[in-house]
Amino acid sequence: MVYILKLAVNDFRNIIRDRFFVFEFFAFPVILIIFSRIIKHLLAPRIEDVFPLAANFPLLFMFFITLIPFIFSFIAAFLILDERDEHLLTVLRVMPISRNSYLIYRMFFMSLFAFIVLLIFPPLSGLVDHIEFSYLAYIPVALLFALFTPLAALLVASFATNKVQAFAIFKIGGTVFLLPLFAFFLDLGNLKYIFSPVPNFWSLMALDSVIQNGTLDIAPLAIGFAFHIVVIGVLFYIFNKKN
Repeated sequence: MVYILKLAVNDFRNIIRDRFFVFEFFAFPVILIIFSRIIKHLLAPRIEDVFPLAANFPLLFMFFITLIPFIFSFIAAFLILDERDEHLLTVLRVMPISRNSYLIYRMFFMSLFAFIVLLIFPPLSGLVDHIEFSYLAYIPVALLFALFTPLAALLVASFATNKVQAFAIFKIGGTVFLLPLFAFFLDLGNLKYIFSPVPNFWSLMALDSVIQNGTLDIAPLAIGFAFHIVVIGVLFYIFNKKN
C-alpha cells in the first residue's frame, strides 16, 4: 500500500510538471462543463431553428460522457510511454511491487478520476432532465464508462512504439469510438447493432436507457462490462508480451 501511495504522489508530480497533462487533467473537465452550460443556455436558444442538433441535449450529453474517459486514458497512456522510455518497466522486475500490480495500478489510477468526473458531470452540465434522469441508475453506467480509460490507454501503449504513433492511434481511436453515437443520432432501429463490435457501444446503450426512461437496462450493461474486461485482459497480455 505504501508503494501505491508513493506511485500516486509521483504521478501527480509528473502531471503537474507537464502543462499539457495539467490542462487534460484539471482544465478539460471544467471546460466541458462550462461549454455544456453555454450550449444549453446561450447557443441552443439562438440557433436551434437553423441547427437542430444544438438542442439535442441527450446526444450532446452522450458525446461529452464518451470524451471524459478518453481524456484520462490519454494521460495514462503517455505516462506509461514515458516510463517505458525510462526503462522503469524493466526495473520493476527487481522491485518489491510486482510488475503486474504496478500495471494494474497504472490502468485504474486514472479510471478513478474519470469515474469521479463522470459522476459530477450530469448535474453540473445541465444537459439532462433531472425529472426523467435517474442518478442512482446512472452510477453503474458511469463505472462502465470509466473502464474505457484502461482499455484505450492499453490499446495505445500496446501498439505505439513512440509518442508520434500514440497520437496517431488516439486520433484513429477517437473517430472509431465516436461512431456508435450515429446509432442514436440517426435512430437506426436494429441496424444500430452494426456498431456492437465497438466496446463503448454497449455503454452508450445503457446510458441511453437511463436518459430516455430513467431506468437501468441490465443487458447492455452486463455485455459492456464483460466486453471491456475481456478486451482489457487481452490488451494487458499483449502489452506484457511486447514489453
